[in-house]
Parts: sequence; C-alpha cells; structure tokens
Amino acid sequence: MLYSQSQGELMEKIVKVRLNEIPHLRSVAFIAVVAQHAIGMFTRTNGINLSDLVVLSVLFNLMKFAVPMFVFITGLVIFYNYYAEIRVGSYLVKRVREIIIPYVIWAVFYYFYWAWDRADHAWHDLPSVLLTGSGYYHLWFVAMIFQFYLLYPLFRLLFKALQPYLSRERVLVPFLVVLTAFFIWSTVYLINHSSQWHSNVFGLRGFLNNFDRTFPVWYLYFVLGGVAALAIGKWRLWVAKVQGWNYVAFAIGLGWVTYELAKGINLNAKLPSQFPIYLGVSNSFKLSMILFTLSSFVLLYQWAMKWSERDNLLTKLSILIGKYSYGTFLIHALWLDEVYHVVVDYMPSYNNTVKALVAVVLCVTLSLVSTMVISKIPFLGALVVGTTGKRQKKPKVSF
Repeated sequence: MLYSQSQGELMEKIVKVRLNEIPHLRSVAFIAVVAQHAIGMFTRTNGINLSDLVVLSVLFNLMKFAVPMFVFITGLVIFYNYYAEIRVGSYLVKRVREIIIPYVIWAVFYYFYWAWDRADHAWHDLPSVLLTGSGYYHLWFVAMIFQFYLLYPLFRLLFKALQPYLSRERVLVPFLVVLTAFFIWSTVYLINHSSQWHSNVFGLRGFLNNFDRTFPVWYLYFVLGGVAALAIGKWRLWVAKVQGWNYVAFAIGLGWVTYELAKGINLNAKLPSQFPIYLGVSNSFKLSMILFTLSSFVLLYQWAMKWSERDNLLTKLSILIGKYSYGTFLIHALWLDEVYHVVVDYMPSYNNTVKALVAVVLCVTLSLVSTMVISKIPFLGALVVGTTGKRQKKPKVSF
C-alpha cells in the first residue's frame, strides 16, 4: 500500500478516518463554477471598464481550480470507498442511476427547451449531444467526469500492480513528479496540436474536436486524488507541512496566470462581435494554470480541513451546498441565465464586478433551494437531481 509498510495497517486507517473535508471542497468547487460562468457573462456586457476587467480577470483565475478539483474529489472518494473491494456490476449500476439519469434529463431539457437555438435542434442528434456533453455549456463536465467512473476498475488494477513498487515515499514522490511533468507536456502538446491532425480513422477527428472533455487531459487530478485517498493521514499532514511554501507558490502562480489573461484586455472591443477580454486564455491546459491549480489544491484542502473542525452557520451552509452539489451544478445554468437579466435590468448603475458577485450569490442560493425542493419529491427527486449525500455504510475491508 502507498506510504505504508503494511497493507492492512493503512486500510485500517482509511476505514477509521471520516472525510469531513469533502463537502466543503465540493461546496467551494461548485461556487467557483458558478463564479466562472457569471464572470464570463459580465465581461461581455456593455459599459465594462478597465478596473472591472482587471478585478474580474483575477477572480476568474482564482476560480479555475473548480473542474480539476471535482476530478480530484472524484478520485479521492472512489479510491477511498472502492479500493479494498469492488463489485463492478453494482458499482456501475449505481453510477448510472446517480449520475447518468439526471444528466440525460437535464441535457434533454436544456437542449430542446432552454437553449436559445433550440428550434434548430433535432432528436436524432441526441446521442452525439449526450456523448460530448454539448446539451448546454456546462454539461461537458458530466460527460468528462463519467469517463473516470467507467475507467476506475482499470485505474484500480493499475494502482494495485504498481503498489509493490511505490510503497516507499522516496519512490512515490519522484514518480509523481515525473507523472506531473509528463502530464503537463502531453496535455499542452495534444491541445496545441490536435487541430493539425486531419485523419478521421476510427472517428479520430470527432474525438480530437472534443479533446478537452476527455480523460487524457484530466487524469493527473484523478490519480492524485487516489494517492491522497490511500494515504489520507500522510496527505493531510503533508498539506499542512508545505503550506508556508505553498503560499508563495500560490501568489506567484496567480500573478503569472493573471498577467497572461490581463495583457489581452482590449477596451476598444465592440460588443457583441468582439470581447474586451478573452477568458479562453485562462484555460486548464497550459503549464502556468496546471501548476497554479495544483497549488490551489494544497491551499483549499487545508482550508477545508479547518472548516470541517468548526460548527457555525457558514460551515453548515457549506456542508449543505456540498451535499447537493451535483443537483445544483445541473440546475445552476438555468438560474444564472435568469439572474443575469434581472441583475442587468435592476442594477444598471452598479459596476460589473458587483453585478457578477450579486449574480453568483443569487444563483447559488436559488440553485440550492430548488435542488433541495426537487430532492424531496419521492422517487422522482433522485432521478432529477441525483443522490443527496446520504450517509452510507462503509465497505468491508477484505484481502
């Protein structure tokens, strides 16, 4: 077992430790998703000024950890619960029921009844829409994350095969450094060159057109989540130990990615054909953002551990958002569309930074409340918004 002299010893620790930090990580990741989408809307609004663009570009970069964090959480939770023992059939059925069925329902709703160009959509396109996550702008994430649920049994076999060789920290750490370096190189290369490959053998062109939503450009975060799960005690101690240095790395990383984004500001852009800032510069597939994301993980994990030790209104709210995070993610795009128009119409004199923050608060609140209400509907609620984090029995440990 990773970081352990005894396989049984570590597995015993895994069973005894409660992951109270996970709801807080899910909560902050969901809020970050909403913030990114809100910022994207309000940077394209007439009347935006330089100060708004600078502030919103910093905030946007601060929120870019969201999708990688969800991948990391997925890896951590799955390895934590299903590494010792897994029944693949029941595992996959559970994932389809909890993830795919709500996804299909919302994809159909957005694609055929909500999207601005819905009149042009046809039912025969639905299989492709579901596979690529193109039902609405946020649904690509579900199409991507489900690949890890499907592939987990293979990841598990790989971990178990490598386990004898990576049982010591002095071997594992260099391995992870090399893996991270390879991930950065391959991701940057593939993203930058995929448009140059014109072959369509075995449907390669379609795959490359949607490469940003496939597991090869996200797997590092899943693997790191698995490593953290199998050595959760060591992981927590390490996060606290390196935090001082990580503050420096985080500040440097934030400055780096913000400079890359802000240098493209164009105050002379003419909406809607031109944008004053191109947020696509801050993508998750470049060296600076990958390193900044990893630093964000360390920072946020310690924050989540500290919050898990507190009991107040904010921590309870954070746990609640984390509990309903999947349903709120699915529904938030609907509310954000509505909130955007309300904020623009009723707050014309406020700057776009304030408008964006108000929109985030309103969207998160409405998404949470509506998801909670829907979840209370017998049978139908779970199909529409997924499970709601009910406590389940921990799997038995067997060798």
